[in-house]
Amino acid sequence: MDEPAPSKVVKVSNGKIGYSWILTDTERAHISDMLGIDASQLELQGYTMAQERSICRGCGKHSGLDDLVHNALFAGNHSAAFIVDVLINGPKGPSAPHDVVCSRCTTRYEDPFIWEILYELDP
Repeated sequence: MDEPAPSKVVKVSNGKIGYSWILTDTERAHISDMLGIDASQLELQGYTMAQERSICRGCGKHSGLDDLVHNALFAGNHSAAFIVDVLINGPKGPSAPHDVVCSRCTTRYEDPFIWEILYELDP
């Protein structure tokens, strides 16, 4: 398991602050395995969230996009094909807050996660 890079704090188009989470090699491999695709298809370098990464109280894993993918798949909210499309072509609409469980140990992270689909602004 690799330690994620510190999040980059960014201003997003709604005037709020977002946190760019850089996708780690471990996350990329875990996501591609869950979705049944080659990791090279995931050209996404990072993604903007409304909050900083959390640390799982159960196992110490840093929250990541792999947790969101895991939750969407295993809760039956989205198909693998839909998630691949979102990861390659971008989100389809605003994100409501989601309670997320750790994809390693299934402990619920303390705060809900929100994926910011708003554009990052140059500083």
